[in-house]
Amino acid sequence: MRKGLGNEDLLHKQFASLMKKYEDFNKLNSVWYSYDASGENRALKTGALLKAKGLKPGKSDYEFKIIKKNIAHHIYLEFKTDKGRQSESQKDFEKTCSAANEYYYI
Repeated sequence: MRKGLGNEDLLHKQFASLMKKYEDFNKLNSVWYSYDASGENRALKTGALLKAKGLKPGKSDYEFKIIKKNIAHHIYLEFKTDKGRQSESQKDFEKTCSAANEYYYI
């Protein structure tokens, strides 16, 4: 079992810190954003409960909602380290986003 934060975790923290700075200066062009902790390491019992509640694998790390011309758009960001690769469920989620004309970035 790994101890401490992994490289992707560090990227998430750095990105969140940057987003908070944009918010502080009212420069974040988003009405809402959030980190999705669905891929986090957790106890089996917690994972089973989340799955029973409808949590699906593959969702991106971050989701942003922006409004343009009174239409809501979503932007999904998936973080990967240099050696990181998308899982099959992440590839499926990306395809779903593309089919819905939503933005998905790695």
